[in-house]
Amino acid sequence: MLKRFFGERIHDQLHLLGVSVLCIGIPLNKVVMSISMLFLVLNLLLEKEFKTYTNNLKKNKLFLLILFFFGLHIISFLWSSNTSYALHDLKVKLPLLIIGIVLSAKPITNQERLKFILNCFLLSLTFTSLINYLSYTGIIFEFEYDDIRGMSLFTSHVRFGLLISFGVAVVFYHLHFYKKHRLIFTAIAIWFCYYTYYSQVLSGVITLLGIIFITLFLIIWKHNKLIASLFSIITTSVTIWFVFWLLTPVTLDAKQYENLPELTVEGNPYSHCLDYIDPETKGPIQAFISKVEIEREWVKKSQISIDSFDVKKQPIEQTLIRYLTASGYRKDAQGVRKLSLEDVKNIENGHTSPNFNGVLARIYSVQYQISNNGDPNGHSLLERLEYWQNGWTIAKNNFWLGVGAGDVQDAFNKQYVNSKSKLKTENRNRAHNSYLTTFITFGIIGLIYFLYFHLYFIRQSIVTKNYLGILFIITILLSYLTEDTLETQTGITFFAFFLFLTPLLNQGLMLSKTK
Repeated sequence: MLKRFFGERIHDQLHLLGVSVLCIGIPLNKVVMSISMLFLVLNLLLEKEFKTYTNNLKKNKLFLLILFFFGLHIISFLWSSNTSYALHDLKVKLPLLIIGIVLSAKPITNQERLKFILNCFLLSLTFTSLINYLSYTGIIFEFEYDDIRGMSLFTSHVRFGLLISFGVAVVFYHLHFYKKHRLIFTAIAIWFCYYTYYSQVLSGVITLLGIIFITLFLIIWKHNKLIASLFSIITTSVTIWFVFWLLTPVTLDAKQYENLPELTVEGNPYSHCLDYIDPETKGPIQAFISKVEIEREWVKKSQISIDSFDVKKQPIEQTLIRYLTASGYRKDAQGVRKLSLEDVKNIENGHTSPNFNGVLARIYSVQYQISNNGDPNGHSLLERLEYWQNGWTIAKNNFWLGVGAGDVQDAFNKQYVNSKSKLKTENRNRAHNSYLTTFITFGIIGLIYFLYFHLYFIRQSIVTKNYLGILFIITILLSYLTEDTLETQTGITFFAFFLFLTPLLNQGLMLSKTK
């Protein structure tokens, strides 16, 4: 019908419009994503080329593999008792089916249009990341943040970190084509890298480093396979050493603290406790404390009472003590007097160290959690360790078929009670690991199939030398380690969109030379 009024190309143009808006919506807004998917489906229905659609879908093995994975959720209804949650989970996964149909039934083969779509994604990412940063730093708007995780205004900070890191991969892909615009794209890549560093999303840092490693490996491999292999071995060894160092608890040598001074310079008694360790100074947090003196001096520095809370709702006295420790000061009158106005503001804002910006702050945070692991609540890594430990128990107890799509959270709730977990009720979440979540949901059979269609995508990307496809799947596989990437609308939409879009891009880029 539309062809009669607007010409033969109208549905192609509307298809391009819908796909472009969809990729803009991934970093921007769930509503935009939903509307654009409905728009794309409506366009297919109005075009009525159903025979062509069916033939295209039948020829696309990847779509058939994903279709079965989607169907696996429906099949698992047979052994799920919580049908309402199973339906909710199926609704969340719906973009996987819709996007798979839309991009497979009516694939976009024009490379200029595909590059335009990728540019729309980069434009949306650049816009949203700038708004996030400018707002968080107070340059625009006047929001009060209690945590850097609130920096992401449009979607989950973890999901946005994943998008930003993949944005760097898209820029690397574009640098092959846009020789005249390399300066612009290089600037965008630098900005995305800085944003990843500043936002402290550790999973984003991991995926970004993975993207950079794979890119460098492929560049070196093209020229010298031996050097590329050595590069891979060295990088892997350094990574293993870093992970081991990061996850090794900091310990104290008690002998160094046997004869601590009992009195301050003013003659007031110190209290000393060696139970909690500061990862920056490698010293005890609760040593060299004179509450009388810090209470007296803090009143002179701040209008917030020492018995009150900071912006993050933490006891400000404990924030002050940790900040003084990280600064290398004793927790007495002299230590508090050394604090600058900026230091006082940092403490009031809930920062426990002067080094609260960038990846280094996140590394110290992880080391603090590992070294002081008595209470997992409020500590993302320790909470995840609880999720994984309890999740593994659930998986072993439901080895072959899992608990079904509807019973995952119910199984966790029961397991937390059985294991007498220290997690508070509000923190008793699912696995935060896509491999483990799949194992729990569908058992070992479902996990094997889950890994199979990912390996199929990797194999096809390598065979066709699809550089961006390889970087995409590496991004996804790394994100699975610490997140349930496919359990949210943004995550599943991002996964589905680029899973079916990247195979359409120019092939042979891994080994081809830049023109």
